[in-house]
Amino acid sequence: MTEGPGSTGVILIGGMSRRMGRDKLSLKIGGQTILNRVQVAVEAVCAETIFVGQGRLDPEKFSISDLRPDRAGPLAGIEAGLTAASHPLVFVAAGDLPFLNSDLVGDILSRLQTSSAAVPYHSGRPHPLCAAYRRDLLPEVTTALDGGVRAVRQFLNDIGGVDYVENLTAYGDPTVTLMNVNSPEDLARARRIGAEELP
Repeated sequence: MTEGPGSTGVILIGGMSRRMGRDKLSLKIGGQTILNRVQVAVEAVCAETIFVGQGRLDPEKFSISDLRPDRAGPLAGIEAGLTAASHPLVFVAAGDLPFLNSDLVGDILSRLQTSSAAVPYHSGRPHPLCAAYRRDLLPEVTTALDGGVRAVRQFLNDIGGVDYVENLTAYGDPTVTLMNVNSPEDLARARRIGAEELP
């Protein structure tokens, strides 16, 4: 695993869980909550971890709300995370990635030595909520949000220096590693995979 001293982990916890119908981050897979699984992978590499979510402050964690009152989406979460980060390299993860692993986190962060952002690319699309960003992208993120941009993918299309990482099999099956749990069907699949992890 590539180590990430001088890096901050930002975990986005502000989703509404509409498709799940209940708070998905507290649901368990393989004996751990989804959020805790993400936290473990991020904290294995990053020197600090920040949780970002509109109205989801947790006194037991270093957690902050978005800077914008209008639920401007994940890009606003990235803005808040970059603002609060103590370190120049920042890994951003959605809170619903139960099979994120620390090797992927470390490798993606290491690519910021030569790039502004490093983003896994699989099945014909980028995964910008399992990606690394330089903290000095903050002014560009703020400008994009002020200009009405809400989609992280659109923001990435508008900036230079993005490393799209396609060779992901070293970290396991990308359809598992990059899997989000959005629906009851996703949860059932994740629990089947999580059961296979147990001794």
